[in-house]
Amino acid sequence: MFSNNTHKLADEALKAGEIDKSIQLFSQALKESPNDCNILSDRGVAYLHANKKDKSLADFNKAIDLQPNYGFRYAARAFAKNNFGDIDGAIADYEKAVQLDPEDSVGHNNLGLLLEQKGYQKEAEDRFKRADSLSEMEDGLLDVIDNLEEGASPHIEFEKKKNIVEMPKIVPLENQMDMTKEEDSSSTSEELKKVFTSKKQFGEFIKFIKNGFKIK
Repeated sequence: MFSNNTHKLADEALKAGEIDKSIQLFSQALKESPNDCNILSDRGVAYLHANKKDKSLADFNKAIDLQPNYGFRYAARAFAKNNFGDIDGAIADYEKAVQLDPEDSVGHNNLGLLLEQKGYQKEAEDRFKRADSLSEMEDGLLDVIDNLEEGASPHIEFEKKKNIVEMPKIVPLENQMDMTKEEDSSSTSEELKKVFTSKKQFGEFIKFIKNGFKIK
């Protein structure tokens, strides 16, 4: 998850609310690992908390330049743009994010919330339905992992949720980042072994599902 130890210390400082210290450490981490997209995004979050709009967006922009085909980079910038009051810019970025990653439930949900704010109710409802559907699949897979950790036989069953009345919430960017994982080149058997024995590998299993049960 962390590119170097300084990156880890910076993350700890950010979570502790030591914003200025975290920015200094993220900057040092970038010197140790130049052009690292994860460090850039994390520093962008720190600048966001410091209300430094230009510096925050500059880091997210550079991360996108380095990884233009990674949906999460656009979702991260969208989150920042929304926080800085640029709803139209945030909508455009979330649309790009879900175009690149159609199974991004958080992206669909957050896009729906912004569309709703702009008065596009039907489009917003479509996004909420998509987010709910994807979340149901993820919840079902988590239940499978829980059962396997407890030694139960695997059984996958997805149930439709009824009468959902809770308004979706925009997921904090830090939490979204914790959910991302780097792709690996494990064999299929190794991948399955990992995902069914540890929740930490759930992100890799979701990618495995998205790729049509194939390791890319």
